[in-house]
Amino acid sequence: MKKKKGNAMLAAYDRRLILSYLSNAVSGLPCRAEEANHLLQWLLKHGDQLEFRVPVASEEETDLPMQQRGHGKEVSTLEWQRLEEALRGEVARTRHARPDRTARRLRRLARAMRLTRTDTAILELLLRYNTGGLVESMIDDISDSTRWGRRSLRPRNPLLPCMLGFSANTVWSRFASDAPLVTSGLVSIDDDGHLTLIDRLTRLDWLPNGTRADVQDLLLDEASPGELCWSDFDHVAGDRDHVEQILRGALQASAKGVNILVYGPPGTGKTEFCKALAACLEAPLYVVGEQDGNGGEPLRHERLQELQLAQRLLAGKHRSILLFDEMEDLLSSQGTLVAALFGSHGFAGLPAEGSKVFINRLLEETPVPILWTSNVARQTSPALLRRMMFALELRKPPPKVRARIWARHLARHGIESAQDDANALARDFDVVPGVASGVTAAARLGGGTISGVRRGVRALEQVMSGRTAATQSTPQNFDPTLIHADVDPVQLADRLAGTGARRFSLCLQGPPGTGKSAFVRHLADRLGFEVIQKRASDLMSSWVGGTEKQIAEAFAEAREAEALLVFDEADSLLADRQLARHQWEVSQVNEMLTWMESHPFPFACTTNFGDRLDPATLRRFTFKIALDYLSLEQARTAFHVYFGMQPPSAVGDLGTLTPGDFAVVRRKAQILGCLGESRALAKMLETECRAKPGSSQPVGFR
Repeated sequence: MKKKKGNAMLAAYDRRLILSYLSNAVSGLPCRAEEANHLLQWLLKHGDQLEFRVPVASEEETDLPMQQRGHGKEVSTLEWQRLEEALRGEVARTRHARPDRTARRLRRLARAMRLTRTDTAILELLLRYNTGGLVESMIDDISDSTRWGRRSLRPRNPLLPCMLGFSANTVWSRFASDAPLVTSGLVSIDDDGHLTLIDRLTRLDWLPNGTRADVQDLLLDEASPGELCWSDFDHVAGDRDHVEQILRGALQASAKGVNILVYGPPGTGKTEFCKALAACLEAPLYVVGEQDGNGGEPLRHERLQELQLAQRLLAGKHRSILLFDEMEDLLSSQGTLVAALFGSHGFAGLPAEGSKVFINRLLEETPVPILWTSNVARQTSPALLRRMMFALELRKPPPKVRARIWARHLARHGIESAQDDANALARDFDVVPGVASGVTAAARLGGGTISGVRRGVRALEQVMSGRTAATQSTPQNFDPTLIHADVDPVQLADRLAGTGARRFSLCLQGPPGTGKSAFVRHLADRLGFEVIQKRASDLMSSWVGGTEKQIAEAFAEAREAEALLVFDEADSLLADRQLARHQWEVSQVNEMLTWMESHPFPFACTTNFGDRLDPATLRRFTFKIALDYLSLEQARTAFHVYFGMQPPSAVGDLGTLTPGDFAVVRRKAQILGCLGESRALAKMLETECRAKPGSSQPVGFR
């Protein structure tokens, strides 16, 4: 914010205020003090702007030669007395000057925060100093630079009580660690002992008339409307509704010490959840510490000051909630926090180690419920986490919820699409809600096409996960009768759907393309379950314990969403422990086995290498299904299903056909334009069979 210039004609209230400060200072300072000479010099320089004529004694009336006055010499007693009388008289003549907009706002703030008249007067002096103009020039020029330094507002600077007309002890006591000016966050003391006014308070000076009338609205920022709805958090419905009940009761009872932690990876919608929660409760949500008073990035101590200020301002508002985003910025390190707030050595006798008590009280006694969000909550001190009433973890939503979010963003940005497009995006890309918001906005700028959305989300998925996104779609023309297995898949699906079973597990093993993943998706459709599909590459981590953590999170995600969890490439996660060469290979199998036994919803594992699974895993699967190549009759049926014609006799000679082969050949034939040529299709199927491992036929160019 640009400060005011000090050379314009003063408004009536500004003039009255500065003349009062000068009059008090002349009454409190001895004429022999160095500050007295500085004051006289400053008045001689700015007298015209103040519309004040400095009385000057003649050379006969004082013992100082005229040429020595105002040049670092002492002020005579007579001059000082005449100046005091002149200033007192001028102040009396300005008594009818009405308080300006800044002063009126400051008084409303004082009433809202129950500040004393002494605190209000101190606060006004600090605010006028911070906003520039003559008050800043006056204090800086009059202060004894040898003792206090230029631009120095320190609690024990004797000029402050002099200008305010209070005793030194009265002023100094207002900057104690437990004084309202400090505990409210309005004022802090840095390492060098300088007074620092919260930057946000300058809004009382520069915000124009008619913006906001309430002082809390002048100083606090209400959260913008959210983009997600209450139903977009159905995947955590139990915890979501529990948090809503806690806050509803807290607002009704005006309860103190209500702190709720919302944590999870970036982009999972933590801030959006807080907005949706406030909307559900019909309570205003104020964000704390997103920007400083001038719209810039706040420092750590400024964020804490704003939190203290918001708590005091909203203490009497029974329907308000505070949002503190990224709490780890402050609460991950006690040492960092106290250094930011009080300096490395504390303040006013408060040692640095006393900060723990300070922060604990800040949480325990907050009069306004606070929603804290964090990407890495585990870095926060356990002592602080214990003071949270509840901790809600947000993970990636399941496909059904993601589809709803995609549909809303596509419609909001005017991208032409159908519901199938939203469903495909949710199914094909396992990304967080934050990605959907960004890529749809970018696609609108780039032409507004669904292909632009897919290109954008694919690029972000690659950079966020370190790999290219892979689709998880169900193959077209899927027919469960084309599954060749040791268990009748159609009968199994019918029986499970009929019993309404919810807790069972499947292990599907067999060659690639035999329909393992496709059957699981078909079964999920029959049972009414969403599918959460995880590849082994999604879960494997190079960090110690990382794979185990992601396995646990996958089971937790499926449990919250009540979805059917599928692990592809399960042999990588359930490999035989007797062949393990590293301890982490054993621990990740143990982690899988633990969750397999306790998971309350259906899950399935698919693998091309069933012989590599740890023997202990097999007894933990409810159903073990071995899939094989298509029988002769199934191969003929598949030819008709995929190509709409009777198969040539050559198809019967191919013994290693799978539904996946037919899907590949159909795509190839579409590209080559030979979908209606049965002999060409049979030749392509033969080529697919030759390419498989173990085939005795030569492969490649001949």
